[in-house]
Amino acid sequence: MPVNVAIVGPTGSGKTTLFNALISGRGADGVGMVDVPDERLDRLAAAVKPLKTTAAQVRVEDTPPGSRAQRVAFARQADVLVKVARCFGPDPDPAAELEEFALDLVLADLASVERRLEIVAKEARAGKKDAQSEHDVLTAAKAHLDGGKELRTLTLESDQRELLMGVFPVTMKPAVYVANSADQLLPGGGEPAAKVARLANAERAPAIVLSARLESELGELDPAEQAEMRAGYGIDESGLGRIARAVWEAGGLITYFTAGEPEVRAWPCERDAPAPIAAAKIHTDFEKHFIRAEVTSVDELVAAGSMDALRAAGKLRVEGREYRVKDGDVVFFRVGR
Repeated sequence: MPVNVAIVGPTGSGKTTLFNALISGRGADGVGMVDVPDERLDRLAAAVKPLKTTAAQVRVEDTPPGSRAQRVAFARQADVLVKVARCFGPDPDPAAELEEFALDLVLADLASVERRLEIVAKEARAGKKDAQSEHDVLTAAKAHLDGGKELRTLTLESDQRELLMGVFPVTMKPAVYVANSADQLLPGGGEPAAKVARLANAERAPAIVLSARLESELGELDPAEQAEMRAGYGIDESGLGRIARAVWEAGGLITYFTAGEPEVRAWPCERDAPAPIAAAKIHTDFEKHFIRAEVTSVDELVAAGSMDALRAAGKLRVEGREYRVKDGDVVFFRVGR
């Protein structure tokens, strides 16, 4: 399954324009798919010359109109939030607008934490196992939220984080900030974008500067015209591609590849996943019937031209069930039935 991305932000920030630019017509009703650019996939395809090349994808959804509660519920369903800030037009104040939106998310989480805390407090008094540990984590979370801070910035151990996930906290979701800039302020975005960057840095989140309107126009041009127009604004690559990669990283994903004559494909995989779990991204049965993984690197496969050539030369690493698939691995999974 692709990572699910919700495009959120204040009214008038240009989030729908950004959504339309991202999906480039590959979607409808506020939902679309976006390829994750990866030069390694291009190199593999050039070497192997497959019949088909398939990029990894993210699923992008635009915030539907509705109440504050509905917008929070929408954000809660996503894996990663793309927070769009208005850095164009008269008197842009992106920090204030984003902070107002963030407050809605903080208050929603605070209500969830307080409801759960009432239940866990009774369980702790009754001596229920692990209730005190959860009570302590929820108490720390409540204090953090009371201070207007998102839970993403609360320092937690992995087991504490797991306890907190029971309330489905929206402010713990990874985020990517987008400063939607006026064209004349590109490539840096000026002071409005700097304010967005400071907010993002405080949350240890990435911040990207672009013009959603310009990116939409660029999508209607051929590659040569796109490159020429970007150069005129001092931009060296697509802002949309930068968003896709930032979402990938924020979502805790790596990319591994399969490569053969029928298809060269990039696959999403959680960081540090064991080989059988990675194999299940191709087909769920592969996890159960996993035998071994034959692994190489992009550079080695490009030099050899095919997995068969590497296999014949004895240059494929053979890995078992405990192997942790790494970003950039090219893998052939051996499975039984």
